[in-house]
Amino acid sequence: MRVALITANYGAYDPVRNLPEWHGFDEAICVTDRADLVGDGWRPFVEWRGEHPRLAAKRPKMMPWLYTDCDAAVWLDASFEVVGREFRNWTQAHLDREVFTVWRHPEGRVDFADEAAVCMDWPKYADYNIRGQVQHYVDSGMPRGWGLFACGTIGWRFEPKVKRLGARWYDEQVKWSIQDQVSLPFLLWESGLRFGTWQGNEYDNPFVRLRWDERPRPQD
Repeated sequence: MRVALITANYGAYDPVRNLPEWHGFDEAICVTDRADLVGDGWRPFVEWRGEHPRLAAKRPKMMPWLYTDCDAAVWLDASFEVVGREFRNWTQAHLDREVFTVWRHPEGRVDFADEAAVCMDWPKYADYNIRGQVQHYVDSGMPRGWGLFACGTIGWRFEPKVKRLGARWYDEQVKWSIQDQVSLPFLLWESGLRFGTWQGNEYDNPFVRLRWDERPRPQD
């Protein structure tokens, strides 16, 4: 199985750091509107579709097969950097077992509506109807407390059912909001897709590191 490592950077939001030479993936792609902000080790894939930068970055995150001919991909938010030599092998072990893999939420929340309540009033979500989105999911039968997942690292095996999930996930960003942690549980529940979770904590693991000191605050 050939596996790509994919990230994105639009609007100069979070410059992509250098990728270690030992990363081990078959290719490493950064989808961007500015190749000059891409660190060493990444192959820039320059694309501009006239969307808001935050929405533009969702396309490679949720439909990574559009940017590689590999059999699978690991998505990594630009706010992370690879720090552990075993990251490739660790992700491969998960991809061998599951077609889709995400983190369990690192702050202990297990409910999409609770997640929405935490962030729906942040300025970056002010233009989105997250309250309406939550109500729509509840009205559609989504059970409370079903599960909540963090999406900074995602494992994708490019099977048809996974591609359908990714395309629908992107559509939810367009229809409702770019808060992808709110929409993902609903889509996983509705689709019945069997999926896995990374064995570890998104905030504290030996493979990838979230650059807390360099990230804009969530409400910015």
